[in-house]
Amino acid sequence: MDSRRSRGAALLAFALFAYAPAHGEDKVQLDPFARATHGFPACPARVESHVRVERGLRCAMEGKCEPGGAYKRDPEVNERIRALLAADRRFADTSIWVTTTRKWVTLEGCVHSLAQRKAAVTLVAKQPDVERVFDELSAGLPRKAPQPASGRAPAP
Repeated sequence: MDSRRSRGAALLAFALFAYAPAHGEDKVQLDPFARATHGFPACPARVESHVRVERGLRCAMEGKCEPGGAYKRDPEVNERIRALLAADRRFADTSIWVTTTRKWVTLEGCVHSLAQRKAAVTLVAKQPDVERVFDELSAGLPRKAPQPASGRAPAP
């Protein structure tokens, strides 16, 4: 039980340290997020909750953290991936957003075909400093949001 308490205290201290502002700054550095392509105007951006604490704790517990922090290159990697997708003509008619967290790149948005989806994921996965790619792309038209019920019976 004593080792459990020590482990819990260490995890809490790590979490507090990870989120404590440096040098009295009141800004929190979020994971880089950028829109790489703009060719699919009907595609909405999704908002997801942060999982940085979970990944940071796992990294520390497994002893795989990079010296200086695994997140320090995220902005550079994110910009490189964004520019790569933006410059590739295969994705000119897509809307793709890129988020990078600890060398894990998430692709979100809309593409027109499964071939575009596969090409984007494959291209990103081959890049240096990309450990894993999460494919959150939708192929085809984006789904419409459900319409609110009107209270009327459907027309015959």
